[in-house]
Amino acid sequence: MASLPLLLALGAAEEPGGWHEEAGIALGLVGLSLLLLQFAHSGRWHLVSGRSGIDVTMRFHRTAAILLLVMVLLHPVLFVLPLLLDDPARGLARLHAMFTSPRMTAGKIAWIALVATVFLALGRRVIPYQHWRLLHGLGALVAAGAGVWHAMEVGLYSSFAPLGALWWAGLLGAALLLAWAWGWKPWRAACAGWRIGAVTPLGPSYWNVTVTGPTPPEFAAGQFFWLAFGRAAPWDDNPFSVASAPGARDLHFVIREAGDRTRTLGALPAGLPVRIDGPHGVFTLDRAGPGPLLLVAGGAGIAPILSVVRALDATDDPRSVALLYAARTPDRLICRAEMVAIAERRGWRYRFLAEEAAPEGGAQGRPDRGVLAELLRVVPVAEVTVMICGPEPMTMAVMRYLEALGVPPEHVVYELFDYA
Repeated sequence: MASLPLLLALGAAEEPGGWHEEAGIALGLVGLSLLLLQFAHSGRWHLVSGRSGIDVTMRFHRTAAILLLVMVLLHPVLFVLPLLLDDPARGLARLHAMFTSPRMTAGKIAWIALVATVFLALGRRVIPYQHWRLLHGLGALVAAGAGVWHAMEVGLYSSFAPLGALWWAGLLGAALLLAWAWGWKPWRAACAGWRIGAVTPLGPSYWNVTVTGPTPPEFAAGQFFWLAFGRAAPWDDNPFSVASAPGARDLHFVIREAGDRTRTLGALPAGLPVRIDGPHGVFTLDRAGPGPLLLVAGGAGIAPILSVVRALDATDDPRSVALLYAARTPDRLICRAEMVAIAERRGWRYRFLAEEAAPEGGAQGRPDRGVLAELLRVVPVAEVTVMICGPEPMTMAVMRYLEALGVPPEHVVYELFDYA
C-alpha cells in the first residue's frame, strides 16, 4: 500500500534524473505514503486492530515510524550524495542551502515535525501521557500537511494528477481519522451515560472500579476498554481490562496504581461520568481450542484472567483448567479467595506464588519451568492452550519455558499493554 505512489509515478511524463535523485524521490514518495497510513494504525479502528490485537497493531505502528524516520533522514541526503562523497564540505554546504531555501519551507517543516514526533514517541515516558498523546497527534498531522504541501510544490512527480489526488485524499483521510478519534467518538461516548458506581480497594495499590450505565456493551472475556474519567480531554484515556464476565449488569475493572491518572483512583466519587471506548483486544477464549487451558497471570494481569475465570464458571465450561497467579507480595494476590473457591468447586488445578514470601496455601517464587511443568503434567502439551497476561519480562520468560516444555507457540495467547 505504501508503494502505491511509486506505481503512479511510473505514469508521469518526467525525465528521470540520476540514480541518487530517483532514490531520494522514491524514499520521499514512500515515506509520505507511510506517514499518511500511520493515522489508520493508531485510531483504534476495529477493522485494523480488531483482527490482530491492539498491541500488535501499535508495535507495527512503532516499527513503521522508525522506518519512516530513516526514510526522512535519508531523503535530502541522497540528492547531494555524490557531492558529499567527492567533497564533503561542498556537499554539506549544498545540504544546508537546501534546508534554508524558501522553496523548501514546507519540506523543512515536515522534516522537523516528523523527527520531533518520532523521537518524542521513543522517549514518551519523560512527559505525562495525555500531553504526549496530544503532541504526538498534532505533530503527525503537521508533518503530514507540510509533507503534502512540499510534494505538491517541489515534487517532480506529484504534479501528475493521479498522484496529486492521492496525496490530497490521503491528507483528508488522515484529518478525518484524527477528528473521528478525538471528536466524534469521545463525544458519542460522553453522551452514553456511563458513570462510576463505586471504587473499592482490593489490596495495596489495587482498586475495583465499577462502571454503571445503560445496556451493558457486548464484550468477550479477556477484552479491555479505554476509560476516561470526568471531564478528561478527548486524547486523555487509558486502557483497562474488564474483570467481569460477559453479560454482567455492570462493568468491573481491576486497576493498579501505576501512572498519573491511576494514582487518584481512590478519590473518584460515585456518579462521576465515564467515557468508555471498546471493547478491544483479542485476548479471548475465541483464540483457544476446545482442549484444556492453562491460565497464567502476573500482577495486574489478573484482570483479564479473572474475567476468563468468571466466564468459564458462569457458563459451566467443562474443559480442564489450570491456574497460575504470581505477584510480588502475598497481599497483592487479589481476589484469591474467589478464585480458590471456583477452582475447588470445578476441580481445577491452581498455584499461587509470591516473590517475597509464601502466601497462605501457596509458595514463594516465580512462575518458572518447574511450576509450569507441574501444572501441565496431566495435560497433553500438544493440546493445551496457554493464556498469559502480566508484565512483559514475565510473559516472555513463561513463553520460553513453555517452548522448552513442548507447548506449540501457536497455542500461546497473550496481549501486552507495553507498546515499547
